[in-house]
Amino acid sequence: MSALPVAPPVSSAGRLYLALQSGLSARRLDDGTEVWQAPIEVDGPMAASEDRLVIAVTGELRGLDASTGAVVWTDRTGRLTAPPLVHGEWLIVATGEQVICFRVADGTRVWSRETGTVEQRPAVEGPRVYVPTADGRLMALDLASGEPAWEFDIGIKPTEPLVYGNRVFVGSAAKQLCSLFLEPGRSRRQDWCFQVGAAVIGRPAANETHVYFVALDNMLRAHDRRHGAYRWRKDLLYRPSAGPLLVGKSIAAPGSVPRVDVFETGRGSSTIQLTLATKLATAPLLIEPSADLPARIAAVTGGLAKVWTVTLAGPAPAVPSIPIVPLTELPGQPIPIAAPPAPRGSPPTIGARLPRFAPESAPRTTAG
Repeated sequence: MSALPVAPPVSSAGRLYLALQSGLSARRLDDGTEVWQAPIEVDGPMAASEDRLVIAVTGELRGLDASTGAVVWTDRTGRLTAPPLVHGEWLIVATGEQVICFRVADGTRVWSRETGTVEQRPAVEGPRVYVPTADGRLMALDLASGEPAWEFDIGIKPTEPLVYGNRVFVGSAAKQLCSLFLEPGRSRRQDWCFQVGAAVIGRPAANETHVYFVALDNMLRAHDRRHGAYRWRKDLLYRPSAGPLLVGKSIAAPGSVPRVDVFETGRGSSTIQLTLATKLATAPLLIEPSADLPARIAAVTGGLAKVWTVTLAGPAPAVPSIPIVPLTELPGQPIPIAAPPAPRGSPPTIGARLPRFAPESAPRTTAG
């Protein structure tokens, strides 16, 4: 591509959508073939459902037919202040000091709510939408009506929240990551908060055991998801540009550098380094696995040569595990107790030598 990317890519229904200075381009994920293009320069981040591509152009919100690029509906919202969010039939956008909920299929406005400025994408889970406001609140609104359910002061400039299990995880420029309970009626909203030495940026990531996040001290951190205890951290040696990407048992954090370091999720061991031809031009996109395809990462790279490339990368290979077996099951010929010792220089066979691993420091166990 010779045109500059102006927004991160988005994906749905087997297609990858690119926003370039020359216009929009839709490509098949399986072979990269262009499906359609439209000479529309968008103003910022996009969102996509199975049937719609949502874009913003000069203060106007547009819903395009995802298969053809034709405009299906428009709404004069004004400039968006945060990336739009599509979740099922719902579209959530932030503009001015309000959040608006649309039906993504036809652009019908369902509700709007005054919230204050929102600069990060909200999250939807179950019957609620979780909205991070720039003044430091995380607001839980009813998805069907927009009515407030609760709010919590997380600190100025909160990150995009992540809902996992029965908790919502959110960081902030106040140098902390917090885990908050979702259930109504709890005597306390806060589960745990952990203080770090720099502003937390980007959406956290989580799996069954850990929550992962990055901060402006260039560290990728892992904490116990249930009680917040520190588990491990890795110095990225570059400034992260977005939250971590979690694919299977691999975790990585992108930056504006021509590489992505990948770590094993359990202990933070380095696995591979993805080397790119040039630095990342936009935040990469994690494409969730489907029935036919594994999870993949779409990255747009480019630089001073003004040549831009789209790359699809598969998951990093899992770090092999070493099975633990009783000592009595070591391979080789058993030596009877009453037998004389083997001649010097002829030890019994004990199998292949195991790989050596660098020692790691013991994890701290104090909860934040």
